Amino acid sequence: MNELEQDIYHLNDEQPQPSRGSLLVAKPTVGDFFFRRSLVLIVDPDEGEGAMGVVVNHYTGYNLRDIMPDIETVDEIPLYLGGPVGSQMMFYLHTLGPEIIPEAISVGEGVWFGGDFEAVKRYVELGGPVQGRIKFIVGYSGWEKDQIASEIQRHDWAVLNKAKTCLLMGEGDDNQWMDAVASFGDRYRLWLNLPNDPALN
Repeated sequence: MNELEQDIYHLNDEQPQPSRGSLLVAKPTVGDFFFRRSLVLIVDPDEGEGAMGVVVNHYTGYNLRDIMPDIETVDEIPLYLGGPVGSQMMFYLHTLGPEIIPEAISVGEGVWFGGDFEAVKRYVELGGPVQGRIKFIVGYSGWEKDQIASEIQRHDWAVLNKAKTCLLMGEGDDNQWMDAVASFGDRYRLWLNLPNDPALN
């Protein structure tokens, strides 16, 4: 990568160390199927044993009933693709808190991850509102020890701490990625105008 490209992408900017609740924002040229224009919420940061996160803005095209046909709900509840690992595992991000979903883990201001699944299922089947409040995710993203630090050093990600709830709970499309980039301010504005492949520019 040459100095001009580093300057274009602001890749010489010092990035904060990601922690629980940080959002990894993929640079425009990341072309991997799972991570293209992705927003990855860090759930377990790298503390010597690797890290775990979930992509929050990639809709699978499937709904909750496609994998849970017995769930009693009339709503079409979208499923999101959290990453390339554990495709048979389901997770959930929500704004309901431990008062409604016991054992949930805080991953940001007003946002929680996981918790008692029976409580989640009961909430859905009783007709509780889901859109903007619960996001169901299949699969996750995993990193070995020091791998995230290496990828940040390689300029694959920009790190956003204290992400707004709307960036985590949005409906999942390129606009969500663009909103995350815009939250960095003017210095990343060029990201919004670049094609996925800079060679096409």
